[in-house]
Amino acid sequence: MNQLTIHSLIHSIATKLNSLLNDKQLAEQYAWWMLEAIVGKNQAALLAQHTINLSHEQQQKLDAWITNQLEKHQPLQYLIGSVPFNNLVLSVKPPVLIPRIETEEWVAGLIEALQPLQSQKLTILDLCTGSGCIALALAQALPNATIYAVDIAQHALSLTQENAQKNNIFNIHIIQSDLYEQLPADIKFDCIVSNPPYVTQQEWAELDHSVTAWEDKGALVADNHGLAIIERIINNAPNYLKHNHLFEQHALPSLLIEIGRDQGNVVAQLMKQANFSSVKIQKDLSGNDRVVFGSVAHVADSPNTQ
Repeated sequence: MNQLTIHSLIHSIATKLNSLLNDKQLAEQYAWWMLEAIVGKNQAALLAQHTINLSHEQQQKLDAWITNQLEKHQPLQYLIGSVPFNNLVLSVKPPVLIPRIETEEWVAGLIEALQPLQSQKLTILDLCTGSGCIALALAQALPNATIYAVDIAQHALSLTQENAQKNNIFNIHIIQSDLYEQLPADIKFDCIVSNPPYVTQQEWAELDHSVTAWEDKGALVADNHGLAIIERIINNAPNYLKHNHLFEQHALPSLLIEIGRDQGNVVAQLMKQANFSSVKIQKDLSGNDRVVFGSVAHVADSPNTQ
């Protein structure tokens, strides 16, 4: 193959991708990710060598990846087969939801907040775990904790298991369940986290084809204006949470739920109605509502309900 400068190759790839993405900065970032994955070198190493001579096989793969994005709208993450997430490298496969940067952002914040308790034997539940990104990030950062990763979809749990093995994480239990239904009897958690389906049917119809053609609609869309799963999580959470005075001492929340950008106030109200205290809405870097969290005000003494 002809030898090219790194910059000229990146520019060529980005120009092609920009016809789809309509975002020059994002197109260039995708171009770098593709080239890094294909040649097995990071950006710094590529820039240091100045020029590149792709093999026939590498050029074929690059061309196929560009074509799949432009013609099939296949997400780049699925083409590469992995994504970085909070010090992990996670495998991603359709139709399991691709971890988003907005999720990575709040999980990193939670991990930082939990560091004073990293020596404690915490028990944490991750509902709607998908690829396992949240559960595995918590499990890696809190090796003394036990994390329960729950999802209704077996294909998601298979990927979670693969990612646990890939990252040598063993302090995790993976359970197929419709939210709380198949959890061990009488189990209680210090904290419950979730990135549940919260997209409305109308929003789904307006999403990019790269999402609707490739990612699991069931992992994204919920009835009742996107609130059906969120409401079930909140209303049953007090039955599965134990009071942890260290959480109270360090002002740590016992329930955190990722939400849609227009759902902050209504989800906060649902938490308050379920007897959660210190309920707050956290925005993401784009200024949109992203997480609602609160502390369990009291733990119900009644048997677990679904």
